[in-house]
Amino acid sequence: MYCNKQKKGKAVIPMEALIYGGTRLHIHLALRFNCFIKTGYVPRSFMQPLIIPLIKSKSADFTDVNNYRAIAVFTAASKLLECIVAEE
Repeated sequence: MYCNKQKKGKAVIPMEALIYGGTRLHIHLALRFNCFIKTGYVPRSFMQPLIIPLIKSKSADFTDVNNYRAIAVFTAASKLLECIVAEE
């Protein structure tokens, strides 16, 4: 249900892996997410994004730090947990 709301192809671990992962994966994630919610603790490594620098202007100087902007790409599992918590 929650996986269908997420964009596909936009995460470090694709959302498709969670959608088509099967019952065992869904049970494992449910147990893990329930543990996170009950304890109020989410490991830092679980919420660690992949930071990707993007060039703002290709005609500008590539060595200039101000010519880049950063985007953060999270794992599909962390996006799913965020969506579940936001619904509650």
